[in-house]
Amino acid sequence: MKHVLIVGFLWLTSISQAEKKPVKVQLISEMSGIISGQTFNLGLHIQHEKGWHTYWKNPGDVGLAPTIKWELPKGFEAMPFLWASPEIHKMGIIDVQAYHGEVTHILPIKAPIGLENDSVVTLKGRLSWLMCSKQCIPAFQDVSIKLPVLKQPTFIGKWKEGFVRTKTQQPVVVEGWNITALDKGKIIEMQINPREGLPKTPAKPWFFCDENHITTQKHPEYKQLGRGLVMRMSKTEWAPAKITQLSGHLNSPKGWDRSGKIKNLRVSIPVGTLN
Repeated sequence: MKHVLIVGFLWLTSISQAEKKPVKVQLISEMSGIISGQTFNLGLHIQHEKGWHTYWKNPGDVGLAPTIKWELPKGFEAMPFLWASPEIHKMGIIDVQAYHGEVTHILPIKAPIGLENDSVVTLKGRLSWLMCSKQCIPAFQDVSIKLPVLKQPTFIGKWKEGFVRTKTQQPVVVEGWNITALDKGKIIEMQINPREGLPKTPAKPWFFCDENHITTQKHPEYKQLGRGLVMRMSKTEWAPAKITQLSGHLNSPKGWDRSGKIKNLRVSIPVGTLN
């Protein structure tokens, strides 16, 4: 995945370990310990000072997502991030897919079988991220956490809300939505239609594409078709000439289910072409 890090009004600077970071990161745990042979959740907890942001896994046309290079004990396996729900953030003249305020990304880890109860495990890694405001600062930090092996660990109250929020924000499939897409050269046209009993398609949803295929510099064009909607989205210059599969999620504050609670609708569809 390719991204531009410096754009006109932005500049890149560096920060030393001794300087105060406008974005604070911390490795946390959902539970008070781990169970041998089971998957447990660590968290990347991020606090942004006002005016600063970090990025989603696909930042858009500008930015760089946080990454961690793990140094795990033998037998432990890091699973893919469960990202908090991103937002569209205005950075000068460019929109990015990012975060501000306080956020927790979930980092699932699979523990090996045969860990001894009451032993202590140290999990550590090298974290890198890009934080931006009127300037962009790349940052690096060694992070670690020690957790005991327990038979019945409990939730850590201080962090529970952040983990729950990220879990409930995860994109899900809602039965009854028919979503199709066509590759029209420089444009991807997505059509969204609900079955009877579901709310009509929200007026201006945003498609957070898992890959850097859809530009964030230009907003989609929307056309209402009865209870459905057509979105015309421009490709990035890094997108394949022909996109055959589209994955990501559609976000709308109005929601995608009858209760309006599901804000992120999972999308994983083949992309057709015009004959």
